[in-house]
Amino acid sequence: MDIEDRSRQELGRQILELVEDHLEQVVELDTPLREICDDLDLMELFMAVEEEFDVEISPMDEEQLETPADFAEFILRKSGSI
Repeated sequence: MDIEDRSRQELGRQILELVEDHLEQVVELDTPLREICDDLDLMELFMAVEEEFDVEISPMDEEQLETPADFAEFILRKSGSI
């Protein structure tokens, strides 16, 4: 396993932990978040991700972030890792 795969897996774990703590339920990387939380929960989750990972999520980006895996990919792109 190369460094990028390890980084992706570690980031995935961090995202899952953040989402699970925020929503107080167990989720998977492919869980469609809009199906399990309301708009306020999503907005709070976006803000928590921005703070935790020091990224800015634009309204346009918000539309693309459907699952925890999407958040991980977004953060990797923003950090220049992929």
